[in-house]
Amino acid sequence: MNSSMVEQLLTAQEDTMRDLRRLLRAKILKARGPAEESDGKALDDQVRRDEGRRRQDEAHRPEQRDRTDGTPGR
Repeated sequence: MNSSMVEQLLTAQEDTMRDLRRLLRAKILKARGPAEESDGKALDDQVRRDEGRRRQDEAHRPEQRDRTDGTPGR
C-alpha cells in the first residue's frame, strides 16, 4: 500500500467521521427543532451522505484491486 492510498483512506475516514458528527448533531437538533447549517442546507441531507459513501468507496477501490484473493480489504 503506497502513501497516496493511505492518504485517500484517511481522507475518506475523516469525511465519514465528519458526516457522522453532522448526522448525530442533526438528530439532536431535530429533536429540539429545525436543524440547518449556516449555509441553509439540512444536516441530514441525503446527497451529502451519498457523496461521503462515494468518496469512501473510491478510496477502498485500489486496495481491493491489489488483493490477490479478490476479497474486500475492509
